[in-house]
Amino acid sequence: MKKFTLIMIGLLLVMCSANLLAQTIKIGYINSDRILAEFEEAKEAQRKLDVEAKKLEDEYRGMLGKLDSLNRDYERQKMIMSETRRQTKENEITQLQQKIQRYQVEKMGPEGEIYRKQAELVGPVLEKIKAVIEKVGKGNKYDYIFDTVAGNILYAEPVHDLTDKVLYELKRNE
Repeated sequence: MKKFTLIMIGLLLVMCSANLLAQTIKIGYINSDRILAEFEEAKEAQRKLDVEAKKLEDEYRGMLGKLDSLNRDYERQKMIMSETRRQTKENEITQLQQKIQRYQVEKMGPEGEIYRKQAELVGPVLEKIKAVIEKVGKGNKYDYIFDTVAGNILYAEPVHDLTDKVLYELKRNE
């Protein structure tokens, strides 16, 4: 009887070990820099974005050059200008400074034109890449796929999402 019990316990241990081995987590990773560098659609979107950014940068530099020129002319001639002319030049300089500040916000700020253009050009490419990562993850039964560049999880099996459990514990302890 003892021998039978030991054999049963041994079999249970072997079955539990096999079950644990069957439940191993499969992890993969990608290098997003390499994908963006080698994926033609991503390169083309980046080229278009670079052209737009260069246009905005050139226009911005042109305005800065004009401001610099106005300031130099003003400093050189302010002693011989009439009060009215001096006020006019100072107003012109102030208006150009304000125009440059508005340009920075409207074109290059966090909600500016360059970021909208980036979302328009690069957004669809990133969505395509994300969809392929998910397809590879599901198709090859990966539990997690990380990005070596950003250190982010790009794909995870929903079964490993602990958000609900964490929220439950947080709310339970309120």
